[in-house]
Amino acid sequence: MPLLTIRHHRRFYEPRLPHLLFIDGLYAGTMQGDEARIEVPRGSYDVKVQFGGLIPVGKRKLDLSVSASLAAVSVQHDTVLIYRDRERLWNLLFDIDLLVWVASLFVKLPPIYHILSDAFFVLWLLRLVLFRKRYYKLTLVPPEEK
Repeated sequence: MPLLTIRHHRRFYEPRLPHLLFIDGLYAGTMQGDEARIEVPRGSYDVKVQFGGLIPVGKRKLDLSVSASLAAVSVQHDTVLIYRDRERLWNLLFDIDLLVWVASLFVKLPPIYHILSDAFFVLWLLRLVLFRKRYYKLTLVPPEEK
């Protein structure tokens, strides 16, 4: 049987978070590290990688999951899929803001920094919860690049 390999392409300082793997809508396992290998019969599959899930808030459930999916992945031989985050600019801005915030614990910064930083954080959080659902990009690696 061919091997379906799913790899997480992440930066060195990003934490290794567990991701759920789905094949044809069925739960295939939890990816604990940067790579998962699954033996599947030859065929075509819909593959989805997801992080997070539903958070109960009162009588409602807030969906905080982010995912990537790729439809009709043909697995006739060993196949490699790579997923990475799409939003490099947002992440870069957030990382810079986080570093300046840590520096503000030791050095006094003007009050305008805290106002802008809080506003940026609220905007980032609202975008995360309300608008962003396709955070990851899942791509098929051509056979010659494996």
